Amino acid sequence: MKISAACGAIVLATAIGACSPAPASETATPAVPAAIEALPPAPMEPPQIAIPAALLGRWGVTAEACGPSNVPKNGLFEIFPDMVLMGLDECKVTRAEPEGEGVHIVATCRSNIDDEADYERDFSFVSSSPDTMTWITEGGTPEPYVRCP
Repeated sequence: MKISAACGAIVLATAIGACSPAPASETATPAVPAAIEALPPAPMEPPQIAIPAALLGRWGVTAEACGPSNVPKNGLFEIFPDMVLMGLDECKVTRAEPEGEGVHIVATCRSNIDDEADYERDFSFVSSSPDTMTWITEGGTPEPYVRCP
């Protein structure tokens, strides 16, 4: 009988232990593996570029600026969804925001003529009609342009 009472006590102690709350160290949130903690943060979405479709294309300060004889591309813009070619300079659009009938653009530009350092431009394009637009420089000076054929 003593064996069975002892066994009963062990069974009872085991049953009580199973129902008792676990020590705090067993219920704590498991540690995040170091490999997961070391992951870099998720990349941020790139800024949305919002150049209106009506402004995309080639624009010249005159119709002659659009011609093939304008090798240095003086007075010529080529506007793409995320880039503006200004003469021989390439400008990667970093921000484009609607502004009235046009768009305000901030771009990082690189000169393709000499080994100058990259530079930042801040300007606006305003569409006047399907065949005309105005470039507004950093100083606020408007210059009319015509769409190239």
